[in-house]
Amino acid sequence: MPRERLVTLREYVQEALKNAVYDKGEVLDVIIAEVPDLPGCFVQGRTFEEAREDLIDAIELWVMSALMDGEEIPVINGCRLAVTAQRGISAQFCCDKFTSKQASALKLKA
Repeated sequence: MPRERLVTLREYVQEALKNAVYDKGEVLDVIIAEVPDLPGCFVQGRTFEEAREDLIDAIELWVMSALMDGEEIPVINGCRLAVTAQRGISAQFCCDKFTSKQASALKLKA
């Protein structure tokens, strides 16, 4: 059984991107990007590059939202996000780490 490796958020995002699925929209002329390991984590963009950049933000927001709700963060490709044992996360931490656009998506004051 392979051992899990503790990783930073940046490394976790990179692992999630390795499993991302990209599809051409059937109706609209967009690229849909999704991380199957993170339920509900998907975006769309006009180009592959735009979809990938937006997906990076979406992964970070998904993780922070899950941490705020005290949910378990899935292990991806044997990588576990290194977080403290404390449940939840402070809004101040999120605001310090995210842009105002990201904080707004989490309904926080930046």
